[in-house]
Amino acid sequence: MKQKRGTIILGAPSLGSVIISWLPVVLSVIAALALSLEYWLMETGRGGLCPTAGCAVVGTFVKFGEKVFIGLGVIFFWLLAGALFLARQWDKSWLWLLIAIILTAGLAFDGGILGFQRFGIQEACVLCYAVGVALLLILLAFGAARKSLAAVVMGLAVWTAAFASQAMFLFPERTPDLRETVLVTHRADTSTYPQLYYFFSLHCPFCTHVLASLATHPPVSGEWNLVPLDTQPEDQRKLTALLDLPETAGNPFQAILLVEQSAAPDIAIQPQVTEAARKGGTFLRNSGFRGVPLLIIQETPTKRVVLQGRDPILNYLLEKRIVPFRLFF
Repeated sequence: MKQKRGTIILGAPSLGSVIISWLPVVLSVIAALALSLEYWLMETGRGGLCPTAGCAVVGTFVKFGEKVFIGLGVIFFWLLAGALFLARQWDKSWLWLLIAIILTAGLAFDGGILGFQRFGIQEACVLCYAVGVALLLILLAFGAARKSLAAVVMGLAVWTAAFASQAMFLFPERTPDLRETVLVTHRADTSTYPQLYYFFSLHCPFCTHVLASLATHPPVSGEWNLVPLDTQPEDQRKLTALLDLPETAGNPFQAILLVEQSAAPDIAIQPQVTEAARKGGTFLRNSGFRGVPLLIIQETPTKRVVLQGRDPILNYLLEKRIVPFRLFF
């Protein structure tokens, strides 16, 4: 006797499962649109979405330019969105595997970029962090759509490893701005320019010659910024004493000569002395300068003159009438 088989009717998928299945596609499209807008704003000279100076600083470290960097991100997210859409329609295992590979590669790249920012240049690009958040959200949505906790754990492990790997390296210190290197500032007059940055050491005889000439015939113009390069504790105690000398306000060149010829006082080293010497040395190394005395003159907002050596410095100051006379050695 034959039994009559009943027809099996599959129920329609629930609204929640439909939303979860489409969520990776939607998130990828949103990320692609946001980066496309950023690229368009940069291409048309309208700035960008990133509101902080950190974005501009990070952009200077991109080898092929910030625009190319953003363009690659645009291509990545549109490819990811397209692959997710096709996989949603066709549900092929090889297509889901391809998506997992693309997403994992993106997470590894993003982890390395953010790790470099955190441990290398110590600057934060808000847009880069937003891309990282978008990738992590897409990863979570992908894991939910595929019901795969292993995919989420694998993606997080790859991102974390790439991020943490940057902590293993020593990176060159960021070149400080000239203003960050200054220990003592002296205004010879009220004019904004020229701004002069004099790099010196207490153990450099040619630096002493320049200081002696400036102490004997003080400058009549310019904003003078004095940058010491001495890092030994004894020298830094002398430079700390320099900050409290009454001569420093009127004739800082004479004050430096006084502390140079005196014994190091038994006082605590001021933090600004340590910072000025460290940042001054970093500025010289990163800028390719190898010796002192060094004078950097910002003549105008767009014109800078760099002089190295005793006679070039003193001759320039005399020629530009920044000093009335100079000593000859």
